Amino acid sequence: MSNLDLWTCPHCGRQFTNRNQSHSCARYTVESRLESTSPQVASLYAHFVELVNNCGEVIIEATKTSITFKSPGLFAVVHFQKMGLQVSFWLPRRIENSRILRIYANSPQEYAHHLKLVYLEDFDEQLQNWLCEAYAVGMG
Repeated sequence: MSNLDLWTCPHCGRQFTNRNQSHSCARYTVESRLESTSPQVASLYAHFVELVNNCGEVIIEATKTSITFKSPGLFAVVHFQKMGLQVSFWLPRRIENSRILRIYANSPQEYAHHLKLVYLEDFDEQLQNWLCEAYAVGMG
């Protein structure tokens, strides 16, 4: 993966689209986050990573509470749950679909969409399309 012209924090090494971006300056790894999950959840996460990698070049970073996906802008976040993944992604439109559990407007041009992934069947073409659209939005 390349830097995609991002600013890198000299203290923690995280990358951001904005220079001197405010953030929690700490080091976490995806591997350490996965250690506390079940094999089922780790497998679901691997499927999610496969889908986002199909969209293009992705920066994956672990934070204290989540795994973030950037393109270079943030386009998706994963939280590990006991039986699955809680996923958030951002689009310039609302998706009215029963799979989407919650939607809220970050701004008049940006909507956060939240869903839960529990089964391998959840990783389908529809989800792939949503994630790639969010990826493209993150590209600016």
